[in-house]
Amino acid sequence: MTEDVRTDRVLAAVKSLAMFRGLAAGDQQRVAALATLRVFQRGETVWEEGDPAEHLTVILKGRVKVVRRGETGDVILEIFDEGEPVGAIAVYNYMPYPAAAVALEPVTMLMLPRRDYFELLDRNPDLARALIRELTKMVLALTRKLGEARGQRVDVRIAQLFLTLAERMGESRDGGTVIPIRLTRQEIADLTGTTVESAIRVLSRWGRQGLVITREGAFVIPSREKLAALAEGAAEPERAPPA
Repeated sequence: MTEDVRTDRVLAAVKSLAMFRGLAAGDQQRVAALATLRVFQRGETVWEEGDPAEHLTVILKGRVKVVRRGETGDVILEIFDEGEPVGAIAVYNYMPYPAAAVALEPVTMLMLPRRDYFELLDRNPDLARALIRELTKMVLALTRKLGEARGQRVDVRIAQLFLTLAERMGESRDGGTVIPIRLTRQEIADLTGTTVESAIRVLSRWGRQGLVITREGAFVIPSREKLAALAEGAAEPERAPPA
């Protein structure tokens, strides 16, 4: 690949990202000159907990999970989608990454050196304010998620997970909401703080009941209203085992 083609690809990537669209054309070109594109395969580690946060990393294609490693297994803290920055809190606070990041599927990421990114923020106060707003929302969402998980039934936690995924990446088609993401039962258990056995039982029951249908590389929610009623405790299907 020639240097001109590589530069054009990076510039096109910069222009496609919402966080950079408001920049002047000259600033977009400066970002593209500093940034690089990296590809990760499913299951590949993007960084480990404790690694230095030297780059602002934004997902162009695919999804990334942020996990906390533990002796009994990984705990998934969050899933990041296309167009979202991953690890931005660590970058912004000049701190090591507090958790690992792993590709959920083949991922293409735009990576911008932290020093260059902060110089860009200094020249663009509006972009700096927008970043602070996004970081605040991320912190509040994670805090709310951890708080909601305490003391709830496992089926309620899993229902809340799928409703969140439907809101963030769901597509209205096939007679319901399609979530185009591949998650194993173990990953669902990690995301909701339960055991893989409990996740298997809940999703098997929901498949029979038509609440959440598992497909190859996707999930289908025929009725978000029914799932929301369960998540809010208004519905009491067969009780899931405690976890």
